Amino acid sequence: MDYCSVCGISEKRRRIGNLSLFACIFVLTTAYFHFYSWYSLLAPYGTLTAAVFLTVTFFCYVDLSYALRDPVFYLMIFTDLLALVHLLLVHSHMGAILTVADFLLILYLSNKLMLSQKEILVSSAYLGVFFLYWTIDVKGYFKGYNTNYGGLVLISGFIFLIFFWELMISRHRKGLYVMRVVEIFLFALAFNIIAWYRSRCALIGLVVFLALMLLPAFLWKNRVLYGLLSFGATFGAVLFSLLYVFLGKNKDVFTVQLYYKDIISGREAVWSELWQAYLRQPFTGIGSAYQMQLEEMNGLFEVHSGLLDILIVHGLIVFLITCTFLVFRLFFIRERCASEHMAKTAMAGIFAMLFTAFLENYIIVAPFCLMFLLLFGYAGAQSHR
Repeated sequence: MDYCSVCGISEKRRRIGNLSLFACIFVLTTAYFHFYSWYSLLAPYGTLTAAVFLTVTFFCYVDLSYALRDPVFYLMIFTDLLALVHLLLVHSHMGAILTVADFLLILYLSNKLMLSQKEILVSSAYLGVFFLYWTIDVKGYFKGYNTNYGGLVLISGFIFLIFFWELMISRHRKGLYVMRVVEIFLFALAFNIIAWYRSRCALIGLVVFLALMLLPAFLWKNRVLYGLLSFGATFGAVLFSLLYVFLGKNKDVFTVQLYYKDIISGREAVWSELWQAYLRQPFTGIGSAYQMQLEEMNGLFEVHSGLLDILIVHGLIVFLITCTFLVFRLFFIRERCASEHMAKTAMAGIFAMLFTAFLENYIIVAPFCLMFLLLFGYAGAQSHR
């Protein structure tokens, strides 16, 4: 029995909740993914916009009578309040609360979202088009966007495009060989356009996505392997940044180039400074008003890592709760991913986004965080046929 049936959520409420989510995705992708002038003007309001639409989705899916009996709801509220207290204590910009609040709400809704087959088909096709759009109309530095942001749009769109294509393959078995050849071409195209954008974070996501799609189903059933993957994709963000800082201090010894640039080429200095600042107040975090001392940052505060951002800005306890919450959500859909190919494809996309977020905020900012939620909805769908 699904969540909606258990909690008495009507079909009308479910549709309104989904419509709110899809409307938010449409508004934000329209605002961000077409013209840099629109993006630069509207980007500061992304988390607020997402918060408004996510709140509508929340009330459509969750009765207060249910929420007040749900320990997970209280955990979410406690974490939000704790993050808010920490921001007040460190005199942070208060808008930072929306980042963690949005992400926690996404995790709360991730096992409740119920999508119809038509909603899955249309939304995956719509988001998949952005990979083709940004491939044909190369934006990068040529049109204002930086190449890393371009890489995030590409890898996100590509994940949804492949999900859509796999859905088509599962429904239309005729011409299977041709469709598989087209899919191989799409992966080759993705590698080439990501190389053109020189986006190393997107390359990480592409490699993870392909590797997990090829991973045999029986390995997904292995709790130990899945646990290591889940731990690596979440808490591993912290270990990755520490490793990066260590390698940065040994730059003369460790020199590897990728896309014509040294792998260690900037993040290590940013993270080294942020770690030093964070370790002076690990429980509260440093907030978002911190001004970077690195000359090339010009005082701009930017963590460049999704889950690490939650640790640095909001503190240890908020980070531990958030990552543990995320790991539990990953395990919630493990069995379905081991038995249903389309759920496995969605899960490969979720992990690809998590590993991509090692080098960019990505999954905690709009509209990408909403795409992250959609993939959980895809993975949890009862059937994709």
